[in-house]
Amino acid sequence: MVFLDEFSYLLRYSDIEAEFQSIVDEVLQNSNLMLILSASSVRRSFFEYSAPLYGRSDAVINLQPLRFRHIFEWFPGISPEDAVKIYSVTSGIPRYLEFFRGNKVEEEIIENFFNPNSFLFREAKELLEEELREPETYYTILEAVAKGKTRVNEIAQYSFIEPKNTARYLRILEDIGILKREFPVCRKAKRGIYRFKDLYFAFWFRFVAPHFEEIESGFNEGAIEDFKAEFNDYLGFAFEEIARQVLIDLSREGKLPFRITKIGRWWHKGEEIDIVALNERERKVLFVEVKWKDLSGKEAERILKDLKMKSELLKLEGWEKHYGIMARRIEEKVGLALSII
Repeated sequence: MVFLDEFSYLLRYSDIEAEFQSIVDEVLQNSNLMLILSASSVRRSFFEYSAPLYGRSDAVINLQPLRFRHIFEWFPGISPEDAVKIYSVTSGIPRYLEFFRGNKVEEEIIENFFNPNSFLFREAKELLEEELREPETYYTILEAVAKGKTRVNEIAQYSFIEPKNTARYLRILEDIGILKREFPVCRKAKRGIYRFKDLYFAFWFRFVAPHFEEIESGFNEGAIEDFKAEFNDYLGFAFEEIARQVLIDLSREGKLPFRITKIGRWWHKGEEIDIVALNERERKVLFVEVKWKDLSGKEAERILKDLKMKSELLKLEGWEKHYGIMARRIEEKVGLALSII
């Protein structure tokens, strides 16, 4: 067994894929050798039709980060709120979790991201430079998404790239798991929007990238002030992904009114529902609003009332409908509370 990690370093040499094509076709075919290549770029080498290695893999493993529920195993006794904060800046990457102890989490975040000598301060920038052939272009695109530019034309305009060329860069960022393309559930839409899938990159481009030069020179006060003022709002975005994971886990455990077969967001003409989970065969749907805040009973009732009104816009006549709220706290319920009404 021959295992080559960080295969993307070799890909910098123009003829390396052709060399490995010969290895696969002439050496491995009649031998008892197993060749394993590891790196984010490997997927493009094997999946792009024009690549020399296309169609030559026997198996492809897309190794995923840890899920939110694993944070409680990694940090025994951690509070749900601190678990959300750690997951929201690490995206469940084990290497990144190693830099946290789970105590005084916001102080740990400041030390890990706003210290010029810390690993997580430089990691995002170095990954782009190591894995991608035009890192500056990808950097600008990710800056655009972090600033709320989610449509191709908006991203292209911010990045000064032709829209037809922007799609290729976005597809590669999807392939390596940094961005994801979303379409509204239960509504046909030709053009989706792009959001961060990797929460480490989402946090880095929101709070570190705008202040990178200042932090690097040892002047991090502005970055820390920005973090303290806006981190709670950022957690609202990250909590949506966590809520989606929790709902999927609850569905698998049979703790929801039905088994979820499809889940996503819905939006149309200024209206939005954070999570729509459904089972199309059984014609059952669950609408959920996600709020990273403490809710009183009256606030929860008002949110549910508004949610029911918005749900009518989906025109799911004849479907069995359920409504819920996932929040930091709901009245006397502490932690990650899901109310199914």
